Amino acid sequence: MKIAVQGSYPKIPSGAGASVRTQIQRFDRGVGSPKDLDQTYREATRRMLNLADEVGLDLTTDGQIRWNDLFDPIVRDVDNVYSEGLLRLFDNNFYYRHPVIRGRLAFQGGTLRYWSEQSVAMSKVPLKVALPGPFTFMGLSEDQSYHQSDRLLQDLLAVLKLERESLAGIGVAEVQWDEPSLSRDRALDKGYVKEVLATLTAEASLPQSVALFWGQGAHAWLEALADLPLRTVYLDAVADPAVIPALAETEWPFAVGVGAIDARNVRLESPSDLARQLEPIIRRQGNDRVILHPTSGLELLPPDRAEAKVRRLAEVRAAVLGTTKS
Repeated sequence: MKIAVQGSYPKIPSGAGASVRTQIQRFDRGVGSPKDLDQTYREATRRMLNLADEVGLDLTTDGQIRWNDLFDPIVRDVDNVYSEGLLRLFDNNFYYRHPVIRGRLAFQGGTLRYWSEQSVAMSKVPLKVALPGPFTFMGLSEDQSYHQSDRLLQDLLAVLKLERESLAGIGVAEVQWDEPSLSRDRALDKGYVKEVLATLTAEASLPQSVALFWGQGAHAWLEALADLPLRTVYLDAVADPAVIPALAETEWPFAVGVGAIDARNVRLESPSDLARQLEPIIRRQGNDRVILHPTSGLELLPPDRAEAKVRRLAEVRAAVLGTTKS
């Protein structure tokens, strides 16, 4: 069984070290230089990547330390998308700068590739980049230009594909499309969703995955995703307990991510309990095709709890190894 993390990581250290949030506040008050702020970003990113290496993760993000939120790289790399006021992100105690579209989307690129090149150079663990999928982007943004969802979607898919391809050739191991909106809305037509995601994932230079979290409908999309060129589908098994039997009963054509480490609760899961839950999934899917991960990014947790959750991944893997050997 493999272990991985999903997206964001706290910008405040769990122990000694520079706090990104503190440095940003100092910078906004005119204290410190752009170089000081950049160095803090680098130190915090390196700290997260060193943790991934120490724990023995098979795949990691860079913690999205430089990102304001999930939409930040798109806002920076695509013309006519702007970050506006803070809105609550679904039912989390977490806020995002909601994207507002004023004009036709045009890809310029550069920022995400630059950030990712830095992280790849620092990381000893294969690095993935998590980006908002089209349904989540459209569901959480404000369109003041197109006023026709089909036209907006067509251009959005084009710029998302260009953003993905901008990461080719720099050592990124995977692009993960985050679609919490799908997990929360099972009423969307599955044929339509499949068609849109087929367009998004076609002709890719990098392995791709889809992450479904924060809703009870994650398992309902498995069949719709089965024919797409995906390496992995990551599923939130805490918000959607039906994920466990769905993965234990049916073998899927992609690797399956089991989000059984709760990224919204400070309580630490029992390694032995999770090992028992995972055993039938591993038996059905195969040991190398099951990935244990937190339900989502860990930035919602206090820094010490986030680190403990990452370390718990390795402890659960050790418990699973003991179970499968016995």
